[in-house]
Amino acid sequence: MEWREKPSVLRRGAAPPNERTTAIVLVIACVLHLFIVPAFLIRFKPPAEISLPSGSGHRTRTRLVKLVPLRTLAPPEPEAASAKAKPKPALLKRYTKGAKVVMREERAPVKKGKAEETKAAPEKKETATAADLLPRWFSADSSRTTSALTDGDFRFAYYLAAIRNKIGSRWVPPPEVDARGRPVKTVLYFRVQRDGKISQATVESSSGYAFFDQTAMRALLSAAPLPPLPAGYTDNYLGVHFGFEFQQ
Repeated sequence: MEWREKPSVLRRGAAPPNERTTAIVLVIACVLHLFIVPAFLIRFKPPAEISLPSGSGHRTRTRLVKLVPLRTLAPPEPEAASAKAKPKPALLKRYTKGAKVVMREERAPVKKGKAEETKAAPEKKETATAADLLPRWFSADSSRTTSALTDGDFRFAYYLAAIRNKIGSRWVPPPEVDARGRPVKTVLYFRVQRDGKISQATVESSSGYAFFDQTAMRALLSAAPLPPLPAGYTDNYLGVHFGFEFQQ
């Protein structure tokens, strides 16, 4: 007995299968598989493998990977045209034969008035004399002062102020000086070398007290070396007449 003649073996509620319908479903399923499977393989194709020779002589298998291009930005939008129209270039006049050529004179620069031309130039100040006339160095109690004069034209006032401050701060006059109210003064002469060293230090004008002259010489030697001479000063040394003055 065929299975169609035994409805008891079929599922409850299911219609008996038809041979024609079954064949049509199988054909449709095969056709769909023939189109879907190749499309799936093309879409998701596995990376290809190639063999490359290595340095040791063996061949290495490598997979080729497809690189996805980077996302590029959209080109900038063109700028909007300005509302105002651009001025058109001036048209050159064409020369016609026989036309008269007019020669125009060039414009001369505006002349300045006589008052502007005769302005007085600024007066140049003598820095050499100003350097020697700078205020002297005074002690805290104003009992002792120092001054410095140079040989020749020396235009660096800051340097004279620097050596006055350095030497004057090291000078301690003897308290035993009895000048009866009059100032006691001595002048030393010395040369400052390019590197600030002192040479040929002598007593140019004595105060009349040997121990007073010695304190002045001691202050000069204790201040050595002095600051180097300015770069703009071209001589090899600078002669200085340095005065020490004390008044009780």
